[in-house]
Amino acid sequence: MAQLVEIGEKESWELLAERPICRVGWNGSDGPDVLPLNYVVFDGALWLRTSAHSALSQEIDDTQVAILVDRLDDDAEVGWSVQVRGVAEVHYSVDTVPPEVQNLQTWAGGARPLWIKVKPTAINGRRLSAD
Repeated sequence: MAQLVEIGEKESWELLAERPICRVGWNGSDGPDVLPLNYVVFDGALWLRTSAHSALSQEIDDTQVAILVDRLDDDAEVGWSVQVRGVAEVHYSVDTVPPEVQNLQTWAGGARPLWIKVKPTAINGRRLSAD
């Protein structure tokens, strides 16, 4: 039977840095919302890009969000997940975005001129292993 174990903060950051996609959850105008987005980890924060007219950009500035990053193996029934909670901060100008983050590419096409920085207030990681 698989064992569920906590992952420490250091390993959680390492796992976050490995993956290109996260799920962002927030309380939107029509209730809870969740979207998959590309992201990058830099200097103790997660950075995302979005379009100027998205519900995400219009609803999350200076609000609490939850971010989930995971890697699962359905066949082996093992995997890990890291949940980040923090306050989203929308950056409207690339001039306020660190150069190390500016090359973040999104899988979705179209203009993504806005940046979202989430500085974690809590990080929780868990691993489901076959051991």
